Amino acid sequence: MRVRLKHKMCVRYTAPPQRGALFESNDKVVDCKMEFLYAAELKKQFTCYGHFYECLLMNGERVKCRSVLEIVDATIPQHIPSDISEMQPDVVVIMMNPGSSHPKDIFHVDEDIEYPSSARSMRKELVLTQPDNTQYQVMRVAVRQGWHHIRVLNLSDLRDPKSGSFLQKVEELSGIIGGHVHSIFCAERSAELAHALKRRLNTPILLGWGQDLGLVPLAEQCMKQIREETVCTVASDVHPLLNAHPSPMLQSKKLQWLEAMNREVEQTFELKSKKKGDSARE
Repeated sequence: MRVRLKHKMCVRYTAPPQRGALFESNDKVVDCKMEFLYAAELKKQFTCYGHFYECLLMNGERVKCRSVLEIVDATIPQHIPSDISEMQPDVVVIMMNPGSSHPKDIFHVDEDIEYPSSARSMRKELVLTQPDNTQYQVMRVAVRQGWHHIRVLNLSDLRDPKSGSFLQKVEELSGIIGGHVHSIFCAERSAELAHALKRRLNTPILLGWGQDLGLVPLAEQCMKQIREETVCTVASDVHPLLNAHPSPMLQSKKLQWLEAMNREVEQTFELKSKKKGDSARE
């Protein structure tokens, strides 16, 4: 039996600026009721597109992958979905792996990619994708912050809904020559990563890959690649390179993560505004 919880929280926060003015000075403080937006409402507001492929490894093995997820609202042109892959998003989010993500079209055939020999442009074939609970959390942050285009990258492109078998596969691939290319943060894919990280606005990168210790090697590789970036994360007590998962099972925990992440983003906004003001006075 599914029970629809009606939960609202009263919060006091710095009002997010409109599109095109993120991280500009805005000190208006308002009282508001923030409603937890449910999946049915979010699906009306956002559309998800993904790039799915089969990674061809040097030992002949093929693994199913997704390199990027683009979450967009109606303000983003979508008549040619693949054009979105060449746009600069409002924000980039980095998570663990694509999980059970799959194309909505059951007849879709994944393209084959072999790294590093495949000569590829930055344009990717994007197809309609079924969102999951974790992506709904990202959408909720986007609504509050006034973001219209969110790009989701992962520590690994491997598609596997079970974290245990996913980490086991990562461990297996680490023993294969060239098996590490399932991660966009590997050296062979640096150009692809550089393109994917470009944002239209000077927003922080949001991190939310969870707290499994098996992720530490992938997280370390990622953090080396984005060491010059400003990041926002909900910290973990398990390990400095890990962070809270965006979509825990309990509704109350989901709400706690949303409040913590939004607070991090808004504090970053305030800090950038303060630095800009200080610089103007010098």
